[in-house]
Amino acid sequence: MTDRPRKLGIVAGRGPLPAALADVAVAAGREVFIVAIDDDVSKEIERFPHAHVRIGAHGEFLRLLKENGCRDIVLIGAINRPDLSKIGLDFSGIKLLPRLVRWLAQGDDGLLRGIAGYLEKDHGLRVIGAHEVAQRLLAPEAVLTKIAPAPEHNADIDAAIRAALDVGARDIGQGAVACRGAVVATEDETGTDVMLARVATLNPTERGRPGAREGVLVKLTKPGQERRVDMPTIGVNTVENAAAAGLAGIAVEAGGTLIVDREAVAAAADAHGLFVIGLGAARIAEAER
Repeated sequence: MTDRPRKLGIVAGRGPLPAALADVAVAAGREVFIVAIDDDVSKEIERFPHAHVRIGAHGEFLRLLKENGCRDIVLIGAINRPDLSKIGLDFSGIKLLPRLVRWLAQGDDGLLRGIAGYLEKDHGLRVIGAHEVAQRLLAPEAVLTKIAPAPEHNADIDAAIRAALDVGARDIGQGAVACRGAVVATEDETGTDVMLARVATLNPTERGRPGAREGVLVKLTKPGQERRVDMPTIGVNTVENAAAAGLAGIAVEAGGTLIVDREAVAAAADAHGLFVIGLGAARIAEAER
């Protein structure tokens, strides 16, 4: 007789990923409890046992996980970088303040590493990656669409890979856009959608357009990134924004990027005439040379 998998706590930010992860976990026979950290989280989480907690309510957050029997937790979804002067830390959170200040000074990856380590060492929780719960959310090393990248797209893919690795190494972002072999945008803390919106405002002479698509969005994990938290993610919204920006396609790190509803992403890309491809480690390394 196999042991029943332990209940999973999903610490949820914005976007469709928390509910998508919960669906996979429940389908595998695992109970879930979702702690929503942001009031703007997807309404989809309401299909599962859940509670909302404000970001500064550290004690309540821990209590909810404990009372609902969650020892394994996943941190997933978008959460704005906290402003410690405005989030209203409770007494428990105030005691954590010196460490929060130190983690924030280490960038986004340092902050997430610090939080994950603290939850494990101080509270006996086990932080696991979304990909450990739902392997099928990971991008495969394959073309996912009817259209494949053409040889002329290689220069854009290479340039965007190098730019994404550069901003990733500096803990700024996880993506970049290149067109005609030149980088036209890099991701920062505002995220992929905002970057694509910037590309859409460029002069049409600098980018593609529907009917004459050019340019590629690349998303990669940051070099040395803590992969249990904040993995690169794309979904249908990413495809729609890439299409609006006139791009020809999207290339992501295979095994290092989460895709929300792969079939819907492929269908949306096909409808707009975009390609979506998962890049293997060898292809990424080739671009660096």
